[in-house]
Amino acid sequence: MSKGPGSVCFTNLHTSVDPLDILLVLRSCAEHYPPTVNQANLLAEAGLRVGVIDLSVPGAAEALSPAIRRRRVHRMWNSKLEHPYPPWKRWAHWLRFRHACRQVIAGGRPSVVIAYDTLGSLFVPPAPARHRTVYHFHELSGPEDGEGFGPRRARERASQSSRNADLVVFSDAHRARIFQKRAGLRETPRVVMNCPRRMTRPPASPLRKKLAQSGHAGGPLVCYMGSIGDDQGLPEAARSMRYWPPDSKFVLIGAASESAQKAILAAASAGAADRVLFLGLHSHPEALALAAGADAGLALIQPNNESWLYSAGAINKRFEYMALGLPQVTNTGPGVAEIVEANQCGLCVDSKDPEAIGAAVGRLLQSAELRDRMGRSARDRHLSVYNYEMQFAGVADWIRREARPGASEKEFRS
Repeated sequence: MSKGPGSVCFTNLHTSVDPLDILLVLRSCAEHYPPTVNQANLLAEAGLRVGVIDLSVPGAAEALSPAIRRRRVHRMWNSKLEHPYPPWKRWAHWLRFRHACRQVIAGGRPSVVIAYDTLGSLFVPPAPARHRTVYHFHELSGPEDGEGFGPRRARERASQSSRNADLVVFSDAHRARIFQKRAGLRETPRVVMNCPRRMTRPPASPLRKKLAQSGHAGGPLVCYMGSIGDDQGLPEAARSMRYWPPDSKFVLIGAASESAQKAILAAASAGAADRVLFLGLHSHPEALALAAGADAGLALIQPNNESWLYSAGAINKRFEYMALGLPQVTNTGPGVAEIVEANQCGLCVDSKDPEAIGAAVGRLLQSAELRDRMGRSARDRHLSVYNYEMQFAGVADWIRREARPGASEKEFRS
């Protein structure tokens, strides 16, 4: 098994691995989930001994602290570019991951195990005699039309196990309340919104220089940063470009399949397709730096399922734009206006209405004063509330107390 820069792989776990205070279990690549990276790094910076079990992605830049011991069990399936694996391979990967979790828990003997989402919870059932168990759900997993026995059973087991977990965490308050009712939890899950870490100042951006080198200099820039798929309102945004200033450009930062790119370009209003620019996949710090050079950001999540409907606190880019000081055009939906419009950080619109999207983008691009005012407000709210240090503080304190009962703050860092 390969390891990235700064990673330490677990080997001969029953006999040689150093003891762990915390183990994080994610059935994906940690770099695809910035909140998981933030948690691991913050806990390590607090002086705790942290381990991570996750999957590998070739070429992914390392985002975890070198102090964190990491085991990547197998390569992650690329849903955008690869056909589904055959059943025998999926089962083999499942068994390897289960074996890895059992090995690391037995060898490292962590005091607290944090499992992410439905799949993570399946590999870490509550074990009160061995460790405290935390379930942190990024997504709200509800019934889906035509789902098979496996997904249905996974959801049922996650709900059952959550009732015996020591702590349940969600990224959105509406998701937390729905899950509490659905799973029959005695207490409402804690809420830790998916904010970036505190950014003292936005990074210097290479975006405009990069575009000039490729022959796209000048004009206002509207940025989208993140996964490029079916639920982000991107064809609608491209269709709305007829209402943007004629020299404006739509810059997309993230992995996109050929079919997704074609759909967005086909949706672009007449004459606008050559102003839609795909910059491809970048590491998270690189993507943030690129986005910092734009004039406005888009976060047009569409309510195509229950999880997307209740996503006010869960959308990373919503808070990343705030950290960068970018005014944003974002979707309506439960809790969104309270974060964005109430804090004068951007405009909320129907994410399926190109005319409404275009009018909001045009309003921002035509008023430097409005952009500056919203950008300053966004930065203020990021520094005071919408940063991961603030969001995670209460849960982090609980984890530290459970990991080392009676230890002082000085002892954590020594």
